[in-house]
Amino acid sequence: MRLFIMKLGGSAISDKSRPLSYREDWVRELGALLVREVKTGNKFVLVHGGGSFAHPMALAYGLNKYRDYEQLIGISFTSAILNHLSMKITLTLASIGLPIYPLRTGSIYVIKNGKPHLLIEPMHIIELIERGVIPMLYGDVVASDEGFSIISGDDIMLDLGSKLRPSASIFLTDVPGILDVNGNIIRELTRSSVVNEREARHIDVTGGLMRKVQSAMELAKYTRTYLCAIWDLESIGRILNGEEPIKCTRFLPY
Repeated sequence: MRLFIMKLGGSAISDKSRPLSYREDWVRELGALLVREVKTGNKFVLVHGGGSFAHPMALAYGLNKYRDYEQLIGISFTSAILNHLSMKITLTLASIGLPIYPLRTGSIYVIKNGKPHLLIEPMHIIELIERGVIPMLYGDVVASDEGFSIISGDDIMLDLGSKLRPSASIFLTDVPGILDVNGNIIRELTRSSVVNEREARHIDVTGGLMRKVQSAMELAKYTRTYLCAIWDLESIGRILNGEEPIKCTRFLPY
């Protein structure tokens, strides 16, 4: 079985500068590619971010760390808006022929000792795949040692990738790869070239992108790992066919 794990990042499915914006055209075009790939026998697990749906809500209620009872209403709103986004993506992809099977992340993950902990056996996800559906998870608010915490799509990618060992893992964003300060794509990124943010001045990596890079570097220990643009269907298709993409950034774990 050729299995691929693919993350539709927040910037790939929404315009982060506009709350509740949904890039249905990009999602639909990617879906058309995946329909063709499924017919060749390729299998997929999808993960998506919260983008302009969840981030404003989580920020407003300070959900990066649970502190008090008043935040519980924020957990309700954020969970609801993420489920709403997941249903929008499910309907878009199902309408063009992809059998998406959405899973609420908060029902199957908790965070223990600061790390994601899957509450179900990985074999359950494999069994869903073998039945022909495409499981889809998303960044969510989940129970944790501190009460509640946010589990990101990048965290899920790393955890599932280490357990399921796919043929490749692909992070999809609105840019064609990790860029240097001149705007050029860095074709291969190694651990030695990005040790921490201070030492990455030659690379345009800041804030949340640094966390994504660190997750991708770790994931590269288990599977071929790339960051591509969601609209670069040619590069995505090459990865799914076992080839190297024309663009994109490949992460190497050394």
